[in-house]
Amino acid sequence: MNVRIAAVSLASAALVAVGATAAVAAPAPAQSITLKANHTTVKLGDVVTFTGKSAGVKEGSKVTLQVKSGATWKSLPVTAKVNHSAYKLTDKFQKKGVQVLRVKDGATVSKAVSVTVR
Repeated sequence: MNVRIAAVSLASAALVAVGATAAVAAPAPAQSITLKANHTTVKLGDVVTFTGKSAGVKEGSKVTLQVKSGATWKSLPVTAKVNHSAYKLTDKFQKKGVQVLRVKDGATVSKAVSVTVR
């Protein structure tokens, strides 16, 4: 019986120690990216400037502009580095219609914005 109590006590102590260690470790900061376009309606060939802020994204990380094509997102050859938790990039649209865009850094994506190209 004493062996059983000792085993349970040892197991309990181990769980408490592991739990205390896990409680001390700080959780990773949540990552987020915002996206704004300086114009929501442009003429074909006009330049649109996109700006945004990031939280929890590493300084110097590269954000990529993406456009929605059907049900998928396609990366455009437009990138910018995060500097002081912000970024700025530009793109010129060569296709008429409503373009739905977002920026991405790894698994972190912004909410989509729409730009109408006439």
